[in-house]
Amino acid sequence: MSHNGGGPLCVIAFKARRSSAHSHSHAHSRTAETFLILHERSDFTHITTMLRSDVFSCFVFYAVLLILKMYLLAILTGQLRLRKKAFANPEDAVRHGGLEFFREDPDVERCRRAHLNDLENILPFLFLGAVYSLTGPSLPVARLHFLVFLLCRVLHSAAYLLALTPPTRSVAYVLGQVPCVSMALQVLVAVVPYA
Repeated sequence: MSHNGGGPLCVIAFKARRSSAHSHSHAHSRTAETFLILHERSDFTHITTMLRSDVFSCFVFYAVLLILKMYLLAILTGQLRLRKKAFANPEDAVRHGGLEFFREDPDVERCRRAHLNDLENILPFLFLGAVYSLTGPSLPVARLHFLVFLLCRVLHSAAYLLALTPPTRSVAYVLGQVPCVSMALQVLVAVVPYA
């Protein structure tokens, strides 16, 4: 009797425990999902805040100017090739008059070297400047870094294209490296605890 009477009670108790465990598991799963969503939103908010920071916006301004400057030199190199009829590829020379124009020209080469020098220096600056912006520098100091680099690159290209008296180009190059080295050192100091 007690066995028969206890049977259904045990089943009900088991079901209740199972249902409670299922509810608890479901609630735990929902809590984990909610935490994950909130965490993702927190990361997104952090990224949005970072992108809206004054220093990063300042960096973007100077970075875009530098990229436009590189495009300008690339276009100028192409225009000089057409005007001087000095092509780097035989098929281009044939298309514009004949294989005799598959040749080098001093002015084209000078412009091309200025463009290559921009690529060698501006691309590292884009990385360093972006990471440096995330380390929380003051806006006036960061702006000075970006402005000095931009002015030095403009002077360096002008010295190349106009064949300015030495050591104008070398001075512009060296001074342009100062903000880059400064940013690199500050980034290293900021991340060395994680190395």
